[in-house]
Amino acid sequence: MLFRSRYHHLSLSPASKPPARFHGPRKNSRWIPKRPLRVVFLLMAVLIACISAPYLIQLKLPPLYESFRYREDNLSHYDADAPYPNGRHAKYIFFANHQRGVGWGNVMQELLLNALLAYTIKRSFVFYNYEWGTRTRYSLYNGHLIPSTIPLSAIVSGPLVGGPMSPLNVPQAVSEKHFLEVCPNRTIIRSEELRGQLEGATALQILEAWAAKFGAMEDPCIEIPRGSWSIFDFLLFGSKNVLDIWPTLLKSPIITQFDWSPLIYSAFDSNRYLFELSPSINTTHGGASTSPLLRRIPGLLVIHIRRGDYATHCDGLARYSAGFNGFNQFDGLPDKFEVPQGGRSKNAPDNYAIYRKRCYPSISQIVFKVSEVNQKVPGLDRLYIMTNGRREWIDQLSRALRASGNWDAISSSRDLTLTWEQRFVAHALDMLVAQRAQSFIGNGWSTLTSNTVLLRMAENHGTNTAFFW
Repeated sequence: MLFRSRYHHLSLSPASKPPARFHGPRKNSRWIPKRPLRVVFLLMAVLIACISAPYLIQLKLPPLYESFRYREDNLSHYDADAPYPNGRHAKYIFFANHQRGVGWGNVMQELLLNALLAYTIKRSFVFYNYEWGTRTRYSLYNGHLIPSTIPLSAIVSGPLVGGPMSPLNVPQAVSEKHFLEVCPNRTIIRSEELRGQLEGATALQILEAWAAKFGAMEDPCIEIPRGSWSIFDFLLFGSKNVLDIWPTLLKSPIITQFDWSPLIYSAFDSNRYLFELSPSINTTHGGASTSPLLRRIPGLLVIHIRRGDYATHCDGLARYSAGFNGFNQFDGLPDKFEVPQGGRSKNAPDNYAIYRKRCYPSISQIVFKVSEVNQKVPGLDRLYIMTNGRREWIDQLSRALRASGNWDAISSSRDLTLTWEQRFVAHALDMLVAQRAQSFIGNGWSTLTSNTVLLRMAENHGTNTAFFW
């Protein structure tokens, strides 16, 4: 991706006429010739550069994933002469109003349903970057530099990023750059056109309403503009109204052919000793033929524990009497959460403890729940902690967990060995491990947890293997 900057050039007005004669410095004035002064400043700049050079050398900028971007923008089905339904035969839809500046879990849940809508109306899905910001190459997050954008193919593979899909009568996905090149004249449709009619609607009702509207359009290039409300919004994902779309999503190639990227699988391979005592290899994995992956990891319990911003976020959930994320409310799942009575805001002080136990559990509460699950699910002997918690806190938790049970191994997200490119997509590796684990305990309000639960359900993990704090 090319980043452009705009420069504003100022025209300089002619200088005023200089005096006819120069009389030299005034008597007794402290006048320093310009040339020696410039030399002094130059020497000072060199000295500062020499002092700071070791620190500048240590500053390693985040990766830009250029090889992934190049592949995304040069897929074979972009050729105008590509066989039907690709090339000149394709029609496109671009959700330019996709979420930005939020965590991967929020982006992923919207991504799946946007792609499902494109598939339903048999249009090429225009995939987009995972974006934290767009004005600069790098953004600041929690005091650290991160890539402002990460190409989607660095995280996932398959139909979402242009891979083949079945059935073959739906055009493959294309990159945003390719879409803008082949669609200079786009039909703009704001989501507000139907939003008022769909207030309180379920996910399936929203899908069907938009499919009817788009399906009646012959325009080859449709764009839902940036700034327009999300078609599938956070209110929908935060309720059980999202669940009726699950049977449709489950049988679509968006889920049946979903896969992680080779970069994620290579990270798994490098760290599989943390998850498997005696790794078994399945060499039939399609995402990366050189990165075999076990479909299930017997004996592994993965626990997802949010720290950081959740210290205050969980109190906010209490104030608004929020329920679990929608995909954490499948009927067969245990550990239901009943929203306390009293309505929004009014009962928050009394509910803080209730929400914190389920949303921001203490070490003793975590140990109790892990021991409970260990008794319910036979054969668990290894534990992996997926968390954004600090190393000191993880060490305390690990000691408490070891003291409470017979675990052969306990490891965490902080123990991963990652390349520079893998480091900034490590959340996907955590999801992959949790997806494959024998059992899983997650945070009911976390979209990262709900996407993991969704993928586990898609792979027929029993509902009695997923739990919540």
